[in-house]
Amino acid sequence: MRRSTVLLLLLFLSLSVVTCLAQKQEYVGQYDAYFGFAYLTTPNMNLDERGWQGQFGYNYRRWVALGFDTSYFGGGSSLTVPQLNNATIAKLAPVLPYLPAGYTVWTPYHANTYTITGGPQFNYRHFKYVTLFIHPDIGAMHQSITVNPPDIIMTGIVKNLLGPSMKTSQWVGFYGVGGGFDLNVSKNVGLRFQSDWVYTNLFDNLLRNPQYTWRMSASPTFRFGKNVTK
Repeated sequence: MRRSTVLLLLLFLSLSVVTCLAQKQEYVGQYDAYFGFAYLTTPNMNLDERGWQGQFGYNYRRWVALGFDTSYFGGGSSLTVPQLNNATIAKLAPVLPYLPAGYTVWTPYHANTYTITGGPQFNYRHFKYVTLFIHPDIGAMHQSITVNPPDIIMTGIVKNLLGPSMKTSQWVGFYGVGGGFDLNVSKNVGLRFQSDWVYTNLFDNLLRNPQYTWRMSASPTFRFGKNVTK
């Protein structure tokens, strides 16, 4: 009897939770805004960057929104010969025979990365306390690179490739997909967890491969404006 009672109680609690989660979201604000910590990683460049991400959205319907997204990141990594394209390696070829025995061609660098994105977001509001969403990622990325050679030999090599400033920057378009979920803490406040995957082709005049970049962020999101009823 005791075991049956416990099982019935657990079943009742489980059904109660499901029923509670499945309740309709009574309020969907016409606008929402988000600003928080974000992390950007480009695995094939071994580049990890940290920064912030901001969003503003307009809920045209309960299931679809239009929005604008921007972010900034900073971080460092190292550039090595296998990451360079054939044309860049050809520029290095005349220098290589004169390098000291066992010398490794590599150099640290610092990157600053900005992104801007705009477009639709599709929301699934079947649960009261959780909102699921997905969106296409179509936008532009700007990255500036400052190279910091470790010695005088690499300083000469970098200046030959990038010029005396040892800096370069570029705007490129990107595309991909993103999504996540909101934990609806209250009527006007939620906790947003989201991730984006995008394809870019930065510095194709220097690098061998395009980049597949992941962005992840988490922060409170705020809803306001009249209730979107449809």
